[in-house]
Amino acid sequence: MKKILITNDDGVRAPALDLLRDRLSELGKVTIAAPEGPKNAMGNSITLHKPVRVCRISAGKYSVSGSPADCVRVGVLDIMGDSVDLVVSGINIGANLGDDVNYSGTVAGAREAALLEIPSLASSLVEDTHRNYEMAADITFRVAREVLENGFPRRRFLNLNIPDLPEREYPKGVCLCRLGVRIYERKVRERVDPAGRKYYWIIGERLDNVNEKGTDFEAIRRGYAALVPLGLDYTDHELAKELKTWNLS
Repeated sequence: MKKILITNDDGVRAPALDLLRDRLSELGKVTIAAPEGPKNAMGNSITLHKPVRVCRISAGKYSVSGSPADCVRVGVLDIMGDSVDLVVSGINIGANLGDDVNYSGTVAGAREAALLEIPSLASSLVEDTHRNYEMAADITFRVAREVLENGFPRRRFLNLNIPDLPEREYPKGVCLCRLGVRIYERKVRERVDPAGRKYYWIIGERLDNVNEKGTDFEAIRRGYAALVPLGLDYTDHELAKELKTWNLS
């Protein structure tokens, strides 16, 4: 029987978590290891300087005091005994499109699994207007099934974004695409606390995206679920060619 680990960054009480577990149970034995509370925009942070505590909520469901990456590491290496066939991170409430993948705790859960050389998938529902979790769980199930049946090279993972459609509506299909470019607000807000000390509030609001063909943004606009394959090798090979012309000796 296949063994599947689910995590997220919205916390162990997120509304889509149990629904996703029930759907993926058709593919194998599912274990949940999710943060004890929301851990959004944490990226791939891991806890090094304080204990990570695990609490068993029910059979096969655990809350973890750390980040989504902590959840995957503890879930794989301890709770499931280093025997996992697939990690699914999500279903996130809100998009993880384009440059969002650099900050997303949801994507970090899948990335951490890739670092452990386990096939993985991050799944996000782009908006929270309709909250059609059943549809999102079904699309995630379909992609997860294909991952288990076909596999892909190690140190790779998938990022899936699903348009939030009204109940009983489905995307036109799953579109294989590339990451787009997200435009964020370029400022922080300065404030003063009651003791008169200055502090800053990080805004980071999403303002827009670059309109380009073949991106995850375009796929969502066209009514498709967007599936982007990602890897752990950040090497820019085109830039490397340019650097060879530099006088670096």
